[in-house]
Amino acid sequence: MKVLIVVCTALFFGVLNSSAVAVILPQMSHAFSVNTGELSWVMSGYLLTYGIAIPFYGRIADKFGARSLFLLGIVLFSIGSIACLIAPTFGFMLAARIIQALGGAAFPGLGMVIASRAFAEEKRGIILGAVSATVGIGSAVGPLVAGVITELVSWRAMFGMSGLLGLVYPFAWMVLPKKYQRTDGSIDVLGGVFLAMIVTGLLYAVSQSSQSSWTNVSVLSALVMSLAGLLGLVIRQRTAEEPFIQSELLNNIRYVRLTLLAFLTAAVNIAALIGLPMMMSRFNGLDTFQIGLVTLPGSIATAVFGVMSGRMADLVGPRVPMRIGVFLMVITIVALTFLSGSSVMNMAILSGLLGAGFAMLNTPISVVVSVMVRPAALASALSMNTMMFFIGGSLGAAFFSSIVSNNINSANGWNPFYTGSATNYSDGFCALAIAITLAVALVLPLPNKSVVEAERAS
Repeated sequence: MKVLIVVCTALFFGVLNSSAVAVILPQMSHAFSVNTGELSWVMSGYLLTYGIAIPFYGRIADKFGARSLFLLGIVLFSIGSIACLIAPTFGFMLAARIIQALGGAAFPGLGMVIASRAFAEEKRGIILGAVSATVGIGSAVGPLVAGVITELVSWRAMFGMSGLLGLVYPFAWMVLPKKYQRTDGSIDVLGGVFLAMIVTGLLYAVSQSSQSSWTNVSVLSALVMSLAGLLGLVIRQRTAEEPFIQSELLNNIRYVRLTLLAFLTAAVNIAALIGLPMMMSRFNGLDTFQIGLVTLPGSIATAVFGVMSGRMADLVGPRVPMRIGVFLMVITIVALTFLSGSSVMNMAILSGLLGAGFAMLNTPISVVVSVMVRPAALASALSMNTMMFFIGGSLGAAFFSSIVSNNINSANGWNPFYTGSATNYSDGFCALAIAITLAVALVLPLPNKSVVEAERAS
């Protein structure tokens, strides 16, 4: 249990910081006297570094173990947070955010690896459920916490609070497992560079598209770089003796399906988590604190149903909770296409349903991955899955925001039965409804309990 406390604490601070920074950007802009374009790099630099570092942590952990890298992550994240707290200039702040991201990227994938290996396989579902619930809670309450701390103290205090994670280091040093299973051979650095090009191009294009458009030269150049990286990675995967992404993962159809499911789930959930506050601010006139209270049922549901779905995965297999989860998410997103801009009570109920559905769907993904790959490849498998989740969330949020912005003056919505005034948001949720419907096709063929138990035994 001590191991789980360390992992969840690190994850909570990391995710909380990531979701909270968007709220304090206006105060940072004023403090450093920078424009919106320059300020966007506070988020973009973090996203790029985070997205690139996740798969490298996983690949290195397969060879040298997750413990030392997780401890390094705590150190880097804490140093970066304190540096953000005292940053005298904007350039200093950007450098500090990159250090923060380098540390925080160690927590999601490696945290699941450490937690899954520290407990018996029959308890893996509930343990990974607690980890997934922590991620959901941190994402959901981050804006609320940032708003309260900024009002009571200052925007810099948010980073000071994140720096407190360093106090966990001595405890983590004592309790994190020292034994690990490792793979032999070398790491394909060139393949990793190609993968980094893909991630960098995609995330840069996403971050900049919100400032300009998808036809902007810099955005198109980033997409070209991403495509070049994809071509290079495909060639490298076929020619390298030990490719960066292990062949056993790409050849495992179920793993690929679960990775795509993680991508779609994150795209829908993160887009909705960003869209709901924007919509309530615009059409319900709520401030940050009030929005946080309305979305609180989603945070609570994520915590409760995250643990519950993990327990269900242990008892009856992953198929049942995941089908319930995708059903709840479909119902919620479709309802939002009809109820966008409606009462605060409706938004609170739908926030709770979304949190429950996401938790029921997301947690068993990690459970299935943890039992279907060799222990020596677990770090890479979970880290690649986490990377796809992260990219999915970024792309989903960007496309949702783009639809909302482009359709702001649209008279006819995509949902012909929608009668409210928030037509652009209804259109955004229509796009998310398509994505979550695709997820249904990925959930239906998932294994039952007997198949999972057979894989555990083998």
